[in-house]
Amino acid sequence: MRKVSCVILCASAMSSSIIVDALRKAAPKVDVDLAVSCYASLRYRTFDFGSVDIVVLAPQVKGQLSDIKKFAAEKGHPDVPFMVIPMREFGLAKGDAIMKMILEILDK
Repeated sequence: MRKVSCVILCASAMSSSIIVDALRKAAPKVDVDLAVSCYASLRYRTFDFGSVDIVVLAPQVKGQLSDIKKFAAEKGHPDVPFMVIPMREFGLAKGDAIMKMILEILDK
């Protein structure tokens, strides 16, 4: 079983909790042991980017992507991959599709 650790950054870490639940249901279907949590994107300066395999952003905070990537690089984690969840998949809580996208990015 593959282990994957990710964090979802969103506006207030409330709506993304639905995505966390959807991903937890989707992960075993693709033989993934998933550790996932969510945080408000404004707290990114307190987050340890070295503790995750991928950083996932909710669509409502995609405008912060470059700032967050720059901060992660400055803190010594320039190679941590980032992904923005497409609006449709986020709104419909399509855990299977989001999990597939995460794995595709990690396999690059």
